[in-house]
Amino acid sequence: MQTIDLFPHLQQRPTLDQRVERAVAALRRLFHERRIAICQFSAGKDSGVVAALTLEAARRHAAEGGEAVVYVVTADTGVESPEIVAHAQRELAKMHAYGKRHNVRVHVQTVAPSLATSWQVTILSGRALPSYAGTNSDCSVSLKIEPSRVFRNQLARAAKQQGYAEPVVCLGSRFAESAKRKAGMQARGDRADTPVRNDEGDLTLCVIADWETEDVWEYIGEVTSGLRSTYTDFRETSRIYAHAGNSSCAIVSDLSFEEASAGKRKRRGHCDARTGCWTCQQAEDRSLEEMIKFDEDRYAYASGLNRLNKFIRAIRYDWSRRNWVGRTIKEGYICIEPDTFNAATVRELVRYMMTIDRDELVRAKRTGSRPKFQTLPLTMIIAVDAMQSLQGLAPPFAIWADYRDIYCNGVRYDVPDVMPVAPQPMPEPMFLHVGEHWDDTADQWTGFRDPLFEALTEDSPCARKVHHLKGGRTTWEVPTGKRFEVDEESAEMILDFEFERLVEMHDAGFFPGGITAGYRWYLNYGTLTLSRAQQREHDEIARRTDFKDRLGLTLDYAVADLLRRAVRFAALPSPARTAWAHKATTSSAQADLPFVL
Repeated sequence: MQTIDLFPHLQQRPTLDQRVERAVAALRRLFHERRIAICQFSAGKDSGVVAALTLEAARRHAAEGGEAVVYVVTADTGVESPEIVAHAQRELAKMHAYGKRHNVRVHVQTVAPSLATSWQVTILSGRALPSYAGTNSDCSVSLKIEPSRVFRNQLARAAKQQGYAEPVVCLGSRFAESAKRKAGMQARGDRADTPVRNDEGDLTLCVIADWETEDVWEYIGEVTSGLRSTYTDFRETSRIYAHAGNSSCAIVSDLSFEEASAGKRKRRGHCDARTGCWTCQQAEDRSLEEMIKFDEDRYAYASGLNRLNKFIRAIRYDWSRRNWVGRTIKEGYICIEPDTFNAATVRELVRYMMTIDRDELVRAKRTGSRPKFQTLPLTMIIAVDAMQSLQGLAPPFAIWADYRDIYCNGVRYDVPDVMPVAPQPMPEPMFLHVGEHWDDTADQWTGFRDPLFEALTEDSPCARKVHHLKGGRTTWEVPTGKRFEVDEESAEMILDFEFERLVEMHDAGFFPGGITAGYRWYLNYGTLTLSRAQQREHDEIARRTDFKDRLGLTLDYAVADLLRRAVRFAALPSPARTAWAHKATTSSAQADLPFVL
């Protein structure tokens, strides 16, 4: 006779108390080993619970006379949901206060992407497209992951100098989140009981890796009801989750979204909640829209951001909004095909964003509160204007003309409701012969150099130093640093003292080949600091843009004319076909052979 145990020990789910104690024990071992715990905080439920468990472990360790150091790091992408930005800062303040009360060294840090890698400069300068669904997710790397990694590396070096063991990054990743997340965690070997080194070289600990979603919400519920105490009451976290799903219940809203994400339910209606960046195109972000539906008065400020998100999504397949002129010469040819947004589209986006910012300023002034967001801060405005000039996407100082119209004259550019363009295949790449190199005949007066300025200041203290590059080219020496930056004091002085003059220069127009004058003006004014690599790179871009502008290939050009002058891949000379082989398609690679009966 065989006895069957209907409830084997291995199948019994741990209680919440058991899960909490296991997590706290794993975290306390970090402090016993004299390690710094780094909580990567996104202001969501999972990272919030991990922060609470880490602070509880630190509190217990400090109560026994030990030293506990906790760093809480959050990333502000510059395009984050305003609700999440405000919530994250409130929670960080609570963590810092909690540390003071319990003799725990709690440091909070908000990291941000560099100006050059920000969404605004990247997209509005024509350097890249938004990260649409089905394409890469470079935005998450440049806006969140990389800034956090840079800070963690700096902290690790400082910790080593101070005698601490290697820090450990505490993450809120869980196996139960999705099949994709589970596969990734298993591939990395993530564990809840001991740190594991990931591919980037960081030691990571996923203390709630084996928690179900129900366990997370049970913990939050016990804190909210007063059965547990930690740095926060989680009420605002619950509100955001509930309202992001157009619901009064955070748990129902979150579970519905997780089911949809896991493919158990079709994502539609109120089950499509997702709180991400207001620019996000990787998934259909309905969180702002659902919040507005749930409480229109409270979230009305976000309506412009929501419309902008939908507009960017709608124009994904509109090839008329793309720049068709390639930037790379291979064997004398450039590629003619839809690439990043064209000059008209990026200026349209700038105008929409400025109008949204002005509306938020008016709303904040009317209610006596602070603005909840600003899509284009002053330094960002100057960076975008400079880079658009450098890339030939806008006349010099065009952004200041829009600033005058919107902020001073009350002109409005409301985001339109447009029908999404249906998905369609990319047009066949064509190729235009331009010669082996961009025009070098004007070496002394393109790029950064200005012959008139040099003639007027020759042998004077204010004469610019000429820098000799490899290959014989010359350029001006410019201020360089670790990365591309806009000087905040210079930016304020431009707004206060140069604004009207810049608008006048814009209205007066510019000569062919002079579209980069705006960029050079900012550089000469001392507003821009380039990275060392950009000294040569930006000079080359300026030469290329000036040449293209003289040929009429920057602001306004007829795509049909370009296509008539271009040739198909099969018609390229053999060396060019080899160089452009990655652009060949089944259709374009077919040779047109005469057929004689």
